Amino acid sequence: MGGYRQGSGRSKSGYYKGIYCGSTYELCWVIHSLDHNVGFTRFPGCVIKDKVKYFPDFLLDDGKTIIETKGYENQLSVNIKTAIAESFGYIVKVLRKDDLQYAFDYVSKTYNTKQYHTLYDEYKPKYSYMCSHCAAEFSKDRLITTTELFCGRSCAGKYRKAHRKSQLPKMIKSSKRRLTKEQALEIFHRTDKSLQGLADEFNIPKNNIWFIKQKKTYRWIHE
Repeated sequence: MGGYRQGSGRSKSGYYKGIYCGSTYELCWVIHSLDHNVGFTRFPGCVIKDKVKYFPDFLLDDGKTIIETKGYENQLSVNIKTAIAESFGYIVKVLRKDDLQYAFDYVSKTYNTKQYHTLYDEYKPKYSYMCSHCAAEFSKDRLITTTELFCGRSCAGKYRKAHRKSQLPKMIKSSKRRLTKEQALEIFHRTDKSLQGLADEFNIPKNNIWFIKQKKTYRWIHE
């Protein structure tokens, strides 16, 4: 047996209720296990054989079952390590992504997030924002530089739908000022150029071209 080593590499690690998790795979397994009264601890140290060290993830309360979560490590490497543990009488259960889907689904549904790392004890979001639609406060780990900010897809869709409706009369009015009926009909029937190409040709915004093509100004064209 050897000393305990905490995880490394690209995984997002942290503590959940005081239990170290070397990755979000481990985190989801830990959350599901705690919530379903599965008894376990971090494996105490490592097992060593033929100068190969294996640091297992968790040990169930039966004292002989190792739970090992794996992401990118190749199967040959995993087999070598699990064989070492099995030679000492342990039973090793290796859980890959598909094997942990039940835990991912549970955590997502129960804690309303797929950003699993946000459930770590020490997690603090880096940036705070206010939704441009509902004015709710929300946080992100990344910097958002756009002027329109949304707490979710629903608010983004509602905001943009309302914004398009508010802009439609202005665009129709602009088209009426700049285009004759004959020009609008020509644009409606033209297929030889892109929207931007037609916009450049008629010297009007591309959105105006789009509204004509989508028959948003159809009744005006045929007055």
